[in-house]
Amino acid sequence: MVEIKMISLKKAVKLSFLTVLLFSSALTINAQEKYWIYFKNKTKPSENPQEYLSSNALQRRVAARSAICDSTDWPVDSTSISRIKATGATAGYPSRWLNAVAVTANKETIARIKAMPFVKSVEPMQYFAAKQASLRNESPKADPELLEAQIKSMQGQEFIKRGINGKGIRIAVFDGGFPGVDTNPVFEHLRENHQIIKTYDFVKKTEFVYGYMTHGSAVLSCIAGIYGDKNIGLATGAEFLLARTEIKPEIKVEEEYWMAAMEWADQNGADIISSSLGYTDKRYTVKQMNGRSTLVTRAATMAAKKGMLVINAMGNDGRENWEVMGAPADADSVLSIGGIDPFTGYHINFSSFGPTADYRLKPNICAPGAAIVASSAAVKKGYGTSYSTPLVSGFAACVWQLNREKSNMEIFSIMEKSGHLYPYFDYAHGYGIPQASYFFKEKSPVDDTQNPVKINSTTEGIDISVSDLSKAEEKYLNYLYYHIQQPDGSLKYYAVLDVTQNDVVTLPFSKFKKGDLLRVYYKGYIREMNF
Repeated sequence: MVEIKMISLKKAVKLSFLTVLLFSSALTINAQEKYWIYFKNKTKPSENPQEYLSSNALQRRVAARSAICDSTDWPVDSTSISRIKATGATAGYPSRWLNAVAVTANKETIARIKAMPFVKSVEPMQYFAAKQASLRNESPKADPELLEAQIKSMQGQEFIKRGINGKGIRIAVFDGGFPGVDTNPVFEHLRENHQIIKTYDFVKKTEFVYGYMTHGSAVLSCIAGIYGDKNIGLATGAEFLLARTEIKPEIKVEEEYWMAAMEWADQNGADIISSSLGYTDKRYTVKQMNGRSTLVTRAATMAAKKGMLVINAMGNDGRENWEVMGAPADADSVLSIGGIDPFTGYHINFSSFGPTADYRLKPNICAPGAAIVASSAAVKKGYGTSYSTPLVSGFAACVWQLNREKSNMEIFSIMEKSGHLYPYFDYAHGYGIPQASYFFKEKSPVDDTQNPVKINSTTEGIDISVSDLSKAEEKYLNYLYYHIQQPDGSLKYYAVLDVTQNDVVTLPFSKFKKGDLLRVYYKGYIREMNF
């Protein structure tokens, strides 16, 4: 018989809705709350955009064929901010992209601000409890087999042996702190070669980020760490911008820090933004995971328009009531990363599922959800899509180094095509694990005479069988994947089978409608049937 490992299709729109955190309107008139103050106009400060954008940022926009500089890049009018502060409101970070400033004020002051002729609108600020995409069941052991697997699963050795290490690519990492990055031997090469270009703590408004939460150190190690003579991540030659945007405990973290860090990364020439953070239940509903509703998703989309490749974790809610991804992984221009078991390539049980509320593919690709990470002075085993994401970020930096003439969205596309399952996809694995060999040799045309997958129509339904049951060295090749794709591109159904002997899976005709496509993947081969 065939042992079936089934991944049930997760519905994009659920019947139950999760509670969104709201703040009582019964606050006293003197209570201080956070708001965004939006302005009507901006004045172009200079004909020379280099006065407020770095040369790296301008070069990136040329490569992305986006506007070199438009009104969203102009600084917020300082006179307007001064007039807001004169009311007694406390001003926080301005947002060039929103043409707004964050303020803390009471309702009486906000009423006066609303009446000012240069103010377009006032909105209460949404508070977030930022959810890091890592789990707490970490092991103190640095497992050498796991360290090898997290690189081998992506064929990262193909980059390493060619000396491809992300050189020339600038990566911004947003997190809750980076303790040990200034002392741990895992990061010694970054310090010696001056690869950390800038740092900023958006909570305390200082440049010191080497304290607080160890999560950021672990994430950075999965992009660029070296443990002994072994790579933890692949982009050991990249440059870095490190931003502290989150505070501990993870409650009521203002969105202004995340927005400010995004614009700071843009100004300072980031090519890639690696974010292992997400905004999920108790903040939004599942329906709002549509790529348009949340501010962080809209900001991530703006970053992509500015030429940055935004890479974000799907989250670890695969076993929870929420189950789906969190913002900003729902944005269509964000490369969203799911987690797999590094030894089998199969979906790791905690990784969040797609699709989006409007049935777009998520995750886009996947990577190990268990990894060796550096945390402050220690090296240990960690779990979560927090680590899948930076592993892909390091991989993407190597890809962009090889294809420097390509835009961010062109890199996005070829990253998907390098997935080991492509063109098969599902809502647990996306297009699969990116493979470095894709960038060094062309895929041979599929020889259907050697294709071990057979699809036959019988009186009982559609039979799927395989003739080659030998076990491949790469264990992720040993599963059979299939899905039923509807005419609009969304999936009606998908499953993964662990094929143990030559047997037949029969799908009843009732599963199919006219226009559906059955696609099967096994050992690098694809077989399709149209209905």
